[in-house]
Amino acid sequence: MLAEKRTFLFDLDGTLLTIELDKFLKLYFNALAEEFSNITSSRDEFIKILMSSTEKMIKNSGEKSNQEVFMKNFFEKIKTGNRDKIISQFNNFYKNIFPELKKQLDIDDSTPPQIINYLKSRNKRLVLATNPIFPREAVVERLRWAGLREGDFDFISSYENMESAKPNPKYFVDLLNKIGEKADKTVMIGNDIQEDMAAAEVGITTYIIEDYIIDRGSSTGNPDWRGSLKEFLEMLKKEL
Repeated sequence: MLAEKRTFLFDLDGTLLTIELDKFLKLYFNALAEEFSNITSSRDEFIKILMSSTEKMIKNSGEKSNQEVFMKNFFEKIKTGNRDKIISQFNNFYKNIFPELKKQLDIDDSTPPQIINYLKSRNKRLVLATNPIFPREAVVERLRWAGLREGDFDFISSYENMESAKPNPKYFVDLLNKIGEKADKTVMIGNDIQEDMAAAEVGITTYIIEDYIIDRGSSTGNPDWRGSLKEFLEMLKKEL
């Protein structure tokens, strides 16, 4: 089945990056709330605004980039502070504070590079199909945590370059259009039943990585394959 595929779409968190998403998000939100304690009356208020703006991105209709949608909603709710100063504060957070979160996570940075390097040796196109609700800098930083590099991928989705998000099937249509690929030549590898398996709705073959699987109890269908990250690597070596 894999031999006929030209393009491999990979989710990041819980797939190539072997972390529990809830733990990571808790660390992330706490760090952000601490950094931005100066612009809201309380930590809870900041997180509420952040979550609301993120939800707007996830429901993006496609008229603007996810980044534009986030920023518009965020600054509509932030009543104080200079916009340019706050954006600079965000940039400083992702450059200097965000990387430190890695120290609190237990990450396998051996298996993901083996998978990516093997696929590259077989001349496969590689796309990082992470949910585009983070800036590119934060996505690339998390790639480093997994032992990977920005240059390993032909395309990386981020909130700057996408106008939709998972689980909307439009995300996968947009992604295929951006990379110029057909659905039947593509496989999506992820750990989220609802978000990543939505790729099947547009004709993409779907593989679930079960190490850090997320299943909210409703599904659009069964994946074409499921197993651990290491089992996926062994399968690649047998089929390609």
